[in-house]
Amino acid sequence: MILMAVSPLGAHGQTPAEPLRAAIAALDAGNVADAERQLRPLAARDPEAAAWLAAALIRRGDRPGLAEAVQLLLTAAAGGNARAKYFLAFQYAAGQGIRRDESRAAALFGEAAEKGIARAAYNLGVLYAKGRGVPHDDAEALFWYERAARAGDPYGAYAMARAIELSPQANARAAEVAEAYRTAAEQGHLPAALRYGVLLIEGRGVRRDLVESQRYLRHAADNGYPEAAMALGDLSALIAMESRGDAARKAAVSAVAWYTAAANAGLALAQFKVGNAYFSGAGVERDLIKAEQWYTRAAYQGLADAQYVLGVWKIGGVAGPKQPADGYMWLLVAERHGNTNASKVRQRAAEAMTPEDMRQAEAAATAFRAQPERAHGRSDDEAPPLKPMPPRP
Repeated sequence: MILMAVSPLGAHGQTPAEPLRAAIAALDAGNVADAERQLRPLAARDPEAAAWLAAALIRRGDRPGLAEAVQLLLTAAAGGNARAKYFLAFQYAAGQGIRRDESRAAALFGEAAEKGIARAAYNLGVLYAKGRGVPHDDAEALFWYERAARAGDPYGAYAMARAIELSPQANARAAEVAEAYRTAAEQGHLPAALRYGVLLIEGRGVRRDLVESQRYLRHAADNGYPEAAMALGDLSALIAMESRGDAARKAAVSAVAWYTAAANAGLALAQFKVGNAYFSGAGVERDLIKAEQWYTRAAYQGLADAQYVLGVWKIGGVAGPKQPADGYMWLLVAERHGNTNASKVRQRAAEAMTPEDMRQAEAAATAFRAQPERAHGRSDDEAPPLKPMPPRP
């Protein structure tokens, strides 16, 4: 998880007056100069407006603005304003305009959370989960995630659900996990949409619904999450296995299309699955050369299963001439990456190799470094921009 600076309007359940609301809307829209212009006259008499003016000055990105912003936040926070404490916590956490002090950041997030800012509770949970400014404490992190979730924060709901799902409580609280993902997904949290879509396929914590799962997975896939495209491929493959005739063929074609979309986005496992489709002729014409090409992409990214298959194919000459040294190298790499089948095959392959070929293959395996295609790829732990779910047709 990462700290989230975006915060819902208002603290204590209050609705800002219209001039302040308009200024905040301008800031949210990226109109920093306009927001600053509107906030300056308000800030002189309203600590809440002063906190938002500080946020605009920080967003402005220059040193004088940062210095003024920190002073505004220190003054408003000292007077008890929750929004100022919330924004000031980020400055302490990052050491921007003020000496870095993660302990102080945690304390300020806690004070802001107690005053009703749900996102502050989420951020305090993140600090406990990472042991930053406070002792590492997963139970305490979950407490604050739950508090944020109860207050309606989608990031808190997702973090809570993910923490429970990865804990020994997963089975006992499966329904709660599913509901938290659904709530966060409806508010636009894309990883939550992905996770809820998967739970709908599995029927874990929620009634199995393959049609409904597509709605959530497509929303995440359409907004840039190739993991959701791969899940849609898995769903289509499942439908193909459970169907017959033309329905099965159409589902198999759909599976390959979704896998290919995820593979082209750089997901190694999706590339492996496309390779499997070309090998078996499921949803596409059987093509061993294309299968090997996809296995190769996944293998270079570090996927052990792809490395194992590629090693076996190179040794056996499945898609081209036999290349025992290359095959041995890939099997050795796969073994080092945890594939338990590679060792036996590699040892048998060694019987037909010269000592020089062995040395070259071992040197190549030692020199191998995975080459991820998604250098800046998303993960479950990111806090993405919210993309609210479209209404049901």
